[in-house]
Amino acid sequence: MNFSGRRTILAIPCLVLFGCVSSPDPSSEEAVGTSEEAIVSANRLSMNRLSMNRLSMNGLSMSRLSTNGRELATTDLMLDEDGRELLRYTIGCALPEGQSLVGTVDSTTYQFDGRIGLAPDWLRGPLPEKSQRWVTACLLAHVNGYGVEVAISLRGRHPALATDSAERRAYQQEEISFFGNVFQPLGERDELGDIGSRMYSCGGALLQMSCADDESAFVPERTCASKADCSLKFLGPCRDLTSLRTSVCKDVSLEGYGRCQAPTSVPSGKATPTPYNEVITVFLQRPDFTAFYPLCTPLFP
Repeated sequence: MNFSGRRTILAIPCLVLFGCVSSPDPSSEEAVGTSEEAIVSANRLSMNRLSMNRLSMNGLSMSRLSTNGRELATTDLMLDEDGRELLRYTIGCALPEGQSLVGTVDSTTYQFDGRIGLAPDWLRGPLPEKSQRWVTACLLAHVNGYGVEVAISLRGRHPALATDSAERRAYQQEEISFFGNVFQPLGERDELGDIGSRMYSCGGALLQMSCADDESAFVPERTCASKADCSLKFLGPCRDLTSLRTSVCKDVSLEGYGRCQAPTSVPSGKATPTPYNEVITVFLQRPDFTAFYPLCTPLFP
């Protein structure tokens, strides 16, 4: 596997090798010493697992991620495979490459490796809401909806997401942008004033243009947003080419969007926009974009 760029990540079903485990059972699919293919097949992020573990995620963010820089803080996410899978992606998004934490359950030690580095200060104290939003955007970008492996480039206005010219040339097809906060309890107003689902996505300009003749094809099925039971809200085009004034996102650049807005209901019943500055945009290579959206008209040879 090629991890030459920290933002160029193998996504679905395995985006990066966020975790491995030392187990007394050599047949375990997570055991150290299994083949790379076995680890890859077990390493996928499910929207259902993310949604079902929101309360645990909130508890995890309320304290330091580690008390000594080596061992993971106590969390019930360690107790089952679903929780450990979510921890792999969470720690992979939060900590930089070269840092890892371990946790032990029933004499089995699991290692969770950093990869991107969106919230390294979590090792020293509770996770601030701003960092919660960065890690959330990263997690949503890794959601498995199709079960098909694809390479992605993650971009956003965070130092850990900086890209070089080679990565930008290889991954030119803007697909989907993500923002939200899965660490905050549903129904409770956060510092932005949002009390909604806090799992949001919007489609890129290329997606909007190439799928203009088929509105249903515009919905990004890769992220599960087209499925009725998906918690991820698709808000339409990020930068609406037909009506820029009403676009979901503003302030676009090579690093993605500087601000996107989510419609949030208030007690009066009216929807008011909640601004998110922590936005991550996924870019694909041309062949992968075409493969995921076969019903859309290609805009390139």
